[in-house]
Amino acid sequence: MRLSLSRFPLVLAAAAVAAAGCAAQADGEIPCVEDLTCPDQYPVCGPAGKCISGTSTKNASIAILGPEGYTATEFVSGTVRVLVTARAMSGVATVKLASGTVVFPASSPAATVPVYAFDVNTGGLANGDAPLTASVTAGDGSTGTATGVLHVDNTLPAIKITSFSVGPSLAASSGTATISSGGSTKLFASLGRGATVATLSCAPACGGTLSTNTIVSGSSVTVTGSVDGALTYTLTVQPSSGPGDTATVTLNVVPPATATALNASSPVVHHGEAATLTPMFSFGSAPAVAGSAVVVGDDGTTYANLSSGTPIQVAPTRPTTVYTLHVANAAGLAAATAPSATVILATGTWSGFNLDTFAAVRGATVTALDNGKVLVAGGIDGLGTPSNTAYLCDASGACVAKTGAAGMISARAYHTAVKIGAAAANNGGKVLLAGGYTAAGPATPTLSAELYDPATNTFSTTTALSGSARARHIAVLLDASKILIAGGTDGTNTLKSAIKYDAGGAPPTITAVADMAQVRANFTGTLLNSGKVLVVGGATGVLTAELFDPAGTPGSEFSSTGALPAGEDKRFHTATLLSGLSPNALKVLISGGVTGSGSGTPTATQFLYSSSSGTFAAAPSMAIARANHAVISLINVNILLCGGTSTGADTLKTCDLYDHSSGSGAILPTDSMSEARKDFALAPITISSFGEVLAIGGTAGTPLYFAEVYDLN
Repeated sequence: MRLSLSRFPLVLAAAAVAAAGCAAQADGEIPCVEDLTCPDQYPVCGPAGKCISGTSTKNASIAILGPEGYTATEFVSGTVRVLVTARAMSGVATVKLASGTVVFPASSPAATVPVYAFDVNTGGLANGDAPLTASVTAGDGSTGTATGVLHVDNTLPAIKITSFSVGPSLAASSGTATISSGGSTKLFASLGRGATVATLSCAPACGGTLSTNTIVSGSSVTVTGSVDGALTYTLTVQPSSGPGDTATVTLNVVPPATATALNASSPVVHHGEAATLTPMFSFGSAPAVAGSAVVVGDDGTTYANLSSGTPIQVAPTRPTTVYTLHVANAAGLAAATAPSATVILATGTWSGFNLDTFAAVRGATVTALDNGKVLVAGGIDGLGTPSNTAYLCDASGACVAKTGAAGMISARAYHTAVKIGAAAANNGGKVLLAGGYTAAGPATPTLSAELYDPATNTFSTTTALSGSARARHIAVLLDASKILIAGGTDGTNTLKSAIKYDAGGAPPTITAVADMAQVRANFTGTLLNSGKVLVVGGATGVLTAELFDPAGTPGSEFSSTGALPAGEDKRFHTATLLSGLSPNALKVLISGGVTGSGSGTPTATQFLYSSSSGTFAAAPSMAIARANHAVISLINVNILLCGGTSTGADTLKTCDLYDHSSGSGAILPTDSMSEARKDFALAPITISSFGEVLAIGGTAGTPLYFAEVYDLN
């Protein structure tokens, strides 16, 4: 190894300045190390290291650069090319390099002046620091000398591999690279100690990947990924005698990756829950290096370190999140497909309202009172027997049973309950309970009616219905006190008769009205914005709806309006007047129920009735068929549909949200109730200033939660 003169770096710096053609404006502006590095205008290198005016006394200069291709601390062996730089104002006549008495010959080809090259055979030098002396003779006979040291170790190979790497470019190459099957990259080699060409080999059995088996120092060779696996390339340089040198690099050739699926265990989760996604992908058969797989949500979440077939848990925080599986092999080549899964975060939550273990009750009425409480009246127990028990539930979560003499005057189930308007001349704010079954089965409808007074928390008899006893009928409040009561069953026949009941009288009075055109039971009556009542369903094969006009000509109050499509002869359905400012506001949403003969088949279909056109139009179906379910309009004007039966034999916990803000609306997911319920009701209740929804009754047995509450938020 060489050690050049201490002044050599400055010589090079000055030469570089001169070569750059730097111009000076005055004395002392050009840096220098000796006179020979200064221009003719300022030929003297002054004590400050700057060229100044004067007369130069130096005619010749020389420095030892060192062995070509070696670092400053590196040991050498064999024949090496040592470089010397020499300059003379009168021109260089001769340059020599020696170690002691041994004078080294000039190299062929020669270096470019002012650099001179000499072949130094270290075989004639002792191991260790061999002294070097360089001398120059100028054209005018003046001379200069320089000394240095060459680090010699003759036990080293006579030739060497300076570098061997693999990659797309020399700057981006290293000892290991990865490419895709059929792709290509390059091998780069640099040789020292006089070596110019080396041989290439590959294992295992991958010679076909090489475009040539030799490589020239400073050049590259292209390799093609025609064989998958971890391929080892060996570079060998061998002198005519003595030890050679080898180096290796590794090329991983990997097959393309595939992304098959991203499966969601459920497309809907509720607040606080996680969704399970299972990624399915492959990096090929036994790849040399595994690729990467990551699931990215469009909400910015990322799930890495995946294994194919191993589920991951994701926790969406917004209504809809799309998760995409991105797979690439180790070379970075992306799979041809990127499967995705959409997870919907259901709005709203149900929670237990209390742990009161009241008996099961179905067919009860649930009425929100003006005092903030909710009245639950009657219904059948688990044996099908109507009850006179009533419950009062308040915002604290307490539900108090009123039984025996404190209960209703008459046991009743599948009756109607209407809260009389506060502006009624009499009985304002009271609840009229009318008709219903009174015997086990349930059976034996009644004509009787009674009033519940929230002010006194008592029940009292009132004017009975006229005409036929009724159960499964409708009762619709027309104004502050007048109520339309129509249809139902008398226990034997389905009815089409109707009456107008004025609860504001003292006592209440009844006015006869015309019969409906069709017999109907288990049907719906909905008060429209016009003051008319839309009557839908209630009999097998009946598709035509009717309108009741309270101001119509006596005896002609009912008239036909639009008809549901064929096969949509609904019973046990629900009907809800839509509110708000959407294009569908003031239309009536008809949901679910059963259709067909006999006990019918539950359906998920929905329709919108427009009073302006008198027609029904299809709306998006519910997520599941429902009959005997409950419905309520929420404070955000969406419609909550819950429970019921989807087969006639089961009882549902699930709920749907109907959003009518645009088009024909959309069905959205929401939380399921804690209890499965049918033949029950939903009622609004205010808890801590928040408008929530109370679900009561409808269970087949004694429930864990007699009542539960729905929080939209």
